[in-house]
Amino acid sequence: MFLFSWLSKRPARKRGRTPQTDSVRDAGIVARVDMIRFEALAEASYDSLFESIPGTAMHRFEETHRYFDGAIDAARIARLPHEVARLTRRRDQVVRIYNSQFRYSNGR
Repeated sequence: MFLFSWLSKRPARKRGRTPQTDSVRDAGIVARVDMIRFEALAEASYDSLFESIPGTAMHRFEETHRYFDGAIDAARIARLPHEVARLTRRRDQVVRIYNSQFRYSNGR
């Protein structure tokens, strides 16, 4: 009985949680959400590239490239090197496809 009353009066221990660790963890979560959002926007913009008229393909490509850059930056902030590598490969693939299919067909 004495041990139980002593344990119940002890202040609760924080398990490695400080305001600094909470903010770092929250920043990582926010960066992951940003990465997913930018990747979805990049893929949607890439899909619209194929539906665009020839004169606007370059603008769609630039938009797609910006969104992939945002996703890559967010993955770096979240310290996800595998995601950085994957997104970089995907961005490079989009660049190759644009160069082979759209580069010289922009209404010229």
